[in-house]
Amino acid sequence: MPEILKKPVATASAWRGADFKNDTSWIVRMTPSDIDEIDSALKAAKATGKEVTQLTRNEFPIQSLAKRFRAWRDEVTDGRGFVLVRGLPVERYSDVEVRTIFWGIGLHWGTALSQNSYGDLLGDVYDEGVKMGTGKVRGYRTNSFLMFHTDRCDIVGLLCLHKAMAGGISTITSTIAMHNEILRNHPEYLEPLYNGLLYANIEEGGDYTTWRVPIYSVTNGVLSCRCSRNTIESARKMGIAKYTDLEVAAIEYFDEIAAREDLRLDMDLERGDMQLINNYTTVHSRTEYQDFPDKSLRRHMVRLWLKLDERRPVAPHYEKEYNGVKKTLTREPVEA
Repeated sequence: MPEILKKPVATASAWRGADFKNDTSWIVRMTPSDIDEIDSALKAAKATGKEVTQLTRNEFPIQSLAKRFRAWRDEVTDGRGFVLVRGLPVERYSDVEVRTIFWGIGLHWGTALSQNSYGDLLGDVYDEGVKMGTGKVRGYRTNSFLMFHTDRCDIVGLLCLHKAMAGGISTITSTIAMHNEILRNHPEYLEPLYNGLLYANIEEGGDYTTWRVPIYSVTNGVLSCRCSRNTIESARKMGIAKYTDLEVAAIEYFDEIAAREDLRLDMDLERGDMQLINNYTTVHSRTEYQDFPDKSLRRHMVRLWLKLDERRPVAPHYEKEYNGVKKTLTREPVEA
């Protein structure tokens, strides 16, 4: 029987969306001097002649920005669990330069992890014209609503290259505040959430493998969450998982409170915005969206999955990640 935390958590990570109704302290703005230093680091990175994801930390050199980066990272890892960095003038850079900047910032936080079976370390999130439920299609390749979930990394970062014509709102919710709500209103749901639910692999190029993953766990007194919601749903739809009534009620309540208006925080990301969130204390979602007819203006996010140098104490099941997966697939070209 896993250890179940049976007292409320009163840390900064147990925030409620309503807390930020008149508070924008979670938005930090890059200054002109920050941009100057970014430009200098970009110049040094380009001078190496390397591909973006081959660059090392020393090849994207920063000085005064190092202190700001640490402050942002500390807020994500030990504070509320998220930050939105605003003010990067993406319109003055090429797409490759924007990707280099985002990669360079990530280098000063930790190590990039592979995000899929293609071995992508710097992912692109846009509508590829595929639909969920048609083969092994992951949600980020569609324009569909995404259920509240976490990713398989310590920190996930999104940089907005282009907004959607309509929709595509990014939403986050504190899983620590959610745990407090479950404890207060339905403590009977904690046991199935700690015991875990079956996942089914929906990755292209992979066999239909399954594994059981606890949604909540406690390590060294630290509460963490891991919920790949679509893989749980896939296991159910494929008939692999036969959930009990209590398990169904628990995951449905998890979904319900994640989307609750007083708990969630909605973000309409602007061009150049960088969202960085803690995957152990925060779930994220996205509303369905509609793109502009001009494909060059389609909604496009660049994504990083990061493993930090100094890691949170977590249970062994959190180590199941894509990093180290051999790149065996070649992606079919997508019409621009």
